[in-house]
Amino acid sequence: MQRLPLAGLAVLFSLLTLLSPAHATNDNFLPGDSFFPSKVLYENLQRQEQEAEPVYYYNYICELAFCGYAGYSQLKLDKQNEQLAANIREAYLHIRKSQPIRLRPKKNAKLPQKNQGTPNLDNFYETNGLSIFFYNEDYDWQRLKIGLKYNENWREEMKKFINAGRYCAFVKKGDALKRSTTMAKQVPPLNVKIPEADIETGKKVDLPLTPTAPLKALILYDDNYQDYYDMKNGKRLLVVTNQGITRYVIYRGKWKQY
Repeated sequence: MQRLPLAGLAVLFSLLTLLSPAHATNDNFLPGDSFFPSKVLYENLQRQEQEAEPVYYYNYICELAFCGYAGYSQLKLDKQNEQLAANIREAYLHIRKSQPIRLRPKKNAKLPQKNQGTPNLDNFYETNGLSIFFYNEDYDWQRLKIGLKYNENWREEMKKFINAGRYCAFVKKGDALKRSTTMAKQVPPLNVKIPEADIETGKKVDLPLTPTAPLKALILYDDNYQDYYDMKNGKRLLVVTNQGITRYVIYRGKWKQY
């Protein structure tokens, strides 16, 4: 796949749309989770090009709960995952060739007219950032599925932050929840070092997790997580590692490279 500079994304701004604001957050990564979910955003990728160890922020997808916050909100890609970070930027640009960025204006900013060039991105929010799941490099995502946390100790971990709370599931089907519970002891947790921090009741920790081994990332083309779980025909994703990028599509109930 040809590597393109982020500046090359300017040609894709001809198809811009307005969407509603993103959801608020509640629980974040808990030790024992099999993955760290985030969003790939153009603004962040621009900044990360200047950072030796880019940071990704937890993507919470459930409705806001009022019992407080829990868990760890950031993941930092260290030197051993340096090429992974570069390949994620390349993968984002690849998807944007078929799915242009969508922007929502801040305050009174206006979208440019056709052929008026690239807008000042400081005046806009990206509303169709790409879902990304960080897994251990050897995670068998085709067999174990995407978006299942496989954390048998989540209640104990959450109680370190709050006495009662919700465990947000990306796939809310009954069989998916059962699978995540019954197979939890068979699936290793994400290989990360937990930062040393004083835990305050009802507050998440904003110091970053650090990988203790190479990771890989799965970038989805849309946020219909259940469709990926159900193996809906035509669903696509990119598997990104330190070695490169591989494209997959669901065809007749199986993942196929393309």
